[in-house]
Amino acid sequence: MNIRDKVQNWKNQKVLVIGEALVDKYIFGYADRISPDAPVPSIKVEEDETYLGAIGLVLKFIKSLGGIPEICTIVGNDYEGDFFLKKIKELQIDSSGIIVDDSINTPQVTRIKAMNQHLLRLETDYIQNISESTRNKLYNTITSCSGDIGSILILDYGIGDLFEDLFVQKLLNIIKDNLPETPIIARPSLGNYYLYEDIDMIRMNLLKALHALSIDCCTDTSVSIVGKRIINTSKSKNALLNYLESESYLFYKDKENFKKFPSSLTTPARSFVAAGSVIMAILGLCYASGLSVEDSVELSLKGASFSAILPPVHFFDQNELLNHIEEQLNTQL
Repeated sequence: MNIRDKVQNWKNQKVLVIGEALVDKYIFGYADRISPDAPVPSIKVEEDETYLGAIGLVLKFIKSLGGIPEICTIVGNDYEGDFFLKKIKELQIDSSGIIVDDSINTPQVTRIKAMNQHLLRLETDYIQNISESTRNKLYNTITSCSGDIGSILILDYGIGDLFEDLFVQKLLNIIKDNLPETPIIARPSLGNYYLYEDIDMIRMNLLKALHALSIDCCTDTSVSIVGKRIINTSKSKNALLNYLESESYLFYKDKENFKKFPSSLTTPARSFVAAGSVIMAILGLCYASGLSVEDSVELSLKGASFSAILPPVHFFDQNELLNHIEEQLNTQL
């Protein structure tokens, strides 16, 4: 099967995405003086933009690349929650898996930028504890999923207390009971990767994984220590530690050796803001279409590298990605 066939097999594959909702807001302006109230810049606001963030980016990339995303998340009964629901419906994604809880706030990240400088980041998480009744509604959403789900992505961004230990364990048990043959790929937070027992893949940023395990250097030996610890602790079938600017590493539960993937970047990167979302979206589509783990990783890294040289958060389609990959291959000949 050539690479074009592999990518075209993503069409209409269903990927269930479970994770925290997030709204991203950007405020742009300019600073022409210091505030009279404190020694900080006074920003004259020129414009602001609001987008779906986190889980929303993965959903949009799955859709733009030909798949059918399904969502399972929680929002508050507030402006941000209404915005999230509205945008999901505009994308023509089934919103029945979005649970509205009156007692919580929808997470939001607000970035303030002036004169091409990122000055401030404001974060709001779920604030209140998520009730057991709301969690049960989320579990019920999973149990009612159709049997044609091709793969499941679990995205833990560490926003609030949704992905506490007992929730992760119960979530995995419910998925394995109701969709036992469906591959599970997780993007855990740095402190709880060990909870994702016996799933198909754990994906983590290489440098963050090294930092989480208090390893300062990045050599094959140090990376091997981290990768094997993740595999041995979680019993996950595979672990991907990605680093687009250098080399990414794939570890196996049933193999002693790991596989290295060289960087696919051929031009300087413009932004890595969407790279992680692209990797997860493509991994989900590849697993759903039955590709090997090596093909899945290779295509996800090529897609993430492509996103890094485009304008930030450009939702490219299959043809754009294939043209980019084929241009790279022709250049190497």
